[in-house]
Amino acid sequence: MRTTSRRSFLGTLAALVPITATSPVVKHKASGDPSYRFALPDCEVEMTVKSYGKISTDDLGFIDRVTNQRMCVGEPSAPGQGCVSNFHGALAVAIYHFSSQSPSRMPAKLRERVVTIDHDRRIDPKPPVDEFVVVEESVASDIQAFGYTPDRLSGPLPPPLYVSPWCLMRQDLYLDSQTTPFLILHWKHTIESIQLVDVIPGDRTRPIDS
Repeated sequence: MRTTSRRSFLGTLAALVPITATSPVVKHKASGDPSYRFALPDCEVEMTVKSYGKISTDDLGFIDRVTNQRMCVGEPSAPGQGCVSNFHGALAVAIYHFSSQSPSRMPAKLRERVVTIDHDRRIDPKPPVDEFVVVEESVASDIQAFGYTPDRLSGPLPPPLYVSPWCLMRQDLYLDSQTTPFLILHWKHTIESIQLVDVIPGDRTRPIDS
């Protein structure tokens, strides 16, 4: 088992546990999932976003379809202690498929820098985070989860008629040793859903019409 906690934004007031993790998880693209294709100097990349909406699970774990190994999203305060349990919130996966006519020009890792650009007053976000994931068999995936565990709540959640806690994040994506991002993504996280709200190509990135 691999325990992964790439990004953690702990809400101290409502005891929210927004958690994200990266792993080369491969899933088949379902019809209707948003898909974007881009040409980069050394390769092409297709990004597909799969939103699972609101979920509840006793074990926030996943199967790596490339290596057939199990990985899990661990508690930020207790790395190596297993998966987050009794999770309630939203889940989404961004999958990156890379292709190149020259295998030697394929990227080896996908790096990111994540910054919170706005947030609900009930959330106390963490500082910017820099992480990376190894590209395996031309694929890398970004698993994002935002929610809470009932045993960590310091107070009641907002009633259904009120807006749920939310967070807006900017994610800059790099390949290998790039110094400028090839993609800039803006995400909105709530307990009900995780949405990709904006996709901005980098200076040397060209969109490809599907």
